[in-house]
Amino acid sequence: MQRWASRLRSQYQADVSADSRAFTLKEKSAITLKKLALASGVCAAALLAANTTFAQTTDAYHIIQVFPIVVDSGSFTQRFTFRNPNSVDLTIALTYYPGTDTAQTSSLSCPSILVEAGKDRTFNTLREMCPGLAAGGNFGFLYTYANNSTNTPYAGFSRVANPQGNGFSVEAFSAQTFTSASAVVAGVRRLAASGGNPAYQTNCFVANLNDWDPLAVPETTIVEVTAYNSTGTQVGTTASFSLTPGKLTRLLDVFTVVGAPAVDYDNARIRFYESGTGEPGLMTFCTVQDNTSFGADFRIGKQESNSDIRTNSDRSIGPKDDSAWRDSTISSDVTMNSSGTTPVTRAFEVGAGSFSSNTHVMYFRHPDWVQCEIINPATSVRALSTYGLEMRMVASDGVTVLTGGDNSTGFGEIYLGDKRSRNNGANTRYTIEVEANGNADADADADATVKPYRLHCKSGSGHTSGDMVRYQDASDRF
Repeated sequence: MQRWASRLRSQYQADVSADSRAFTLKEKSAITLKKLALASGVCAAALLAANTTFAQTTDAYHIIQVFPIVVDSGSFTQRFTFRNPNSVDLTIALTYYPGTDTAQTSSLSCPSILVEAGKDRTFNTLREMCPGLAAGGNFGFLYTYANNSTNTPYAGFSRVANPQGNGFSVEAFSAQTFTSASAVVAGVRRLAASGGNPAYQTNCFVANLNDWDPLAVPETTIVEVTAYNSTGTQVGTTASFSLTPGKLTRLLDVFTVVGAPAVDYDNARIRFYESGTGEPGLMTFCTVQDNTSFGADFRIGKQESNSDIRTNSDRSIGPKDDSAWRDSTISSDVTMNSSGTTPVTRAFEVGAGSFSSNTHVMYFRHPDWVQCEIINPATSVRALSTYGLEMRMVASDGVTVLTGGDNSTGFGEIYLGDKRSRNNGANTRYTIEVEANGNADADADADATVKPYRLHCKSGSGHTSGDMVRYQDASDRF
């Protein structure tokens, strides 16, 4: 470890010496990436390479877009391109939110930009878009939105590079993708230089998305950061950070931040957990840099688990998004009373009698594997056919039965089909039909009583919660 620290201190001294030829002392104190170092001299930091969102997606056109990391310094600049696919001109409003310890100390409203209909517009630097930036090194995140009277979604892309052209890409992400689900960045490392290989360092960032409609007193959230080695054992302690909306904090050498022992780490994992209140939109990300060329990559925090708004407990892998459940067990939906003014909870139950059925509408994303079952509330496991219910799954045409049927109370994984084979390639709705099965064997009153149930479904790419479109129909559908 002494060799690791010594190498980094030597590199740091070389960087500072080089900086002095091109930057003032004030600029050196704020410089990003290659020039930043911990007070102990153990790392030159890649400020820029930290981002906070979820996996990049081809679903890229939205009307609120966030660049999780933007930079303008003597070491790195960022080139931005905005794409307007609409038939009308687009005006985009911009607000820059600075990271901690940078030249710009408060948020900055930048001039709106115009992107003509059907065209792209490119800006060579952040300062070109935001000329009011304070002099010196700046990094933070950029909040943008379509300031039009009509719905005009757009996409954004950027490229970060140093004077030698080395860098990485940062896409713009829809603001709605940021939730307070816990997130993980895997495969990170901190390695001493050896055998001609450079030293590696991991820097992480945590940010709290700004509020469009701020509270009189901003609500602070707490983000906990924990590191695990390649065997899954926690190293160091759990560090926590307080963030108000619109704040971004960098964690230079995250292993040092959590107090991990001063040894090498490879294929390690960083976990971010929001323990405050208010359930804000969090951006979490890490970069792994080598401390010779100062090349770095960009690793978005992957949303891994979230709290169930119905049960206040961990429910599923994935974001806080009731249209993208991976594992759901639902026992009710919400409807309106006859006056249409007061929402009421409607329990999932089939009415008494041999002819009563419910129809749930669910949206899945194909190609995918999905499975569903009826849960008996009394046993919390799949209902037996003697419980008096049966189910089936029907395609969006309302006719084609995909699985299930008479006396079926659940089905294992089924493949929804290749992209080309269903609904002209578009993700679509399916229906789950639950009805009385007409049995009166082990339970003589099976058809004479109301039968409550829970609907449990799993999918690989997410599904909706199964709201009912027909409730206790007096019909026998299958």
